[in-house]
Amino acid sequence: MTFAHPWFLLLLLLLPLLAWLKGRRGQPPAFVYSSVQLVRAVLNVTRSRSGGFLAALRWFALALLIVALAQPRLTKSETRVNASGIDIAVAMDLSGSMASEDFEVKGGRINRLHMAKQVLTRFIEKRENDRIGVVAFGSQAYIAAPLTLDHDFLLRNLERLELGSINGNQTAIGSGLSTAVNRLRELKSKSKIVILMTDGVNNAGKLAP
Repeated sequence: MTFAHPWFLLLLLLLPLLAWLKGRRGQPPAFVYSSVQLVRAVLNVTRSRSGGFLAALRWFALALLIVALAQPRLTKSETRVNASGIDIAVAMDLSGSMASEDFEVKGGRINRLHMAKQVLTRFIEKRENDRIGVVAFGSQAYIAAPLTLDHDFLLRNLERLELGSINGNQTAIGSGLSTAVNRLRELKSKSKIVILMTDGVNNAGKLAP
């Protein structure tokens, strides 16, 4: 927090002195009586404890007024990290053959796509400074997640990838790779990598890998 006019805060140092002086002087009486004790006896007047509380509230309000005159402001801190990251496009196979359950994990069997997603998740978690995107392909190819440094967003999109997301069970590796390459080609980064995750051979699409 900063203050636009911090010198007003110096007035806070005067408040204890003013309170002490006011306490010594006391309030001037509104009426003058020959005998204060006689008045108290007649009117049954007692000193109220609320008087001290109200005085404290007045001093507190004055302190808040002084702070307001100083105009406090909240400042946002910003940290920049310079890192030489890599742009990585991952081409993920969603063809029908990825449904084969030939991996065993913790006593249970999982399919190839599930295993590929686990491996890619661990890879992403270790690449904090790299922009990573995912291209999914089967008989066709599409961008499942654009290149981003927001790896939480990336992992959420990766988790949504399922078999059957693309019509057809064939494997158009060439289409997947070309989509990934074209996405990287638009960027001006120095280091660019395409990672292919597939279990089969190219048997669909017009482009050869």
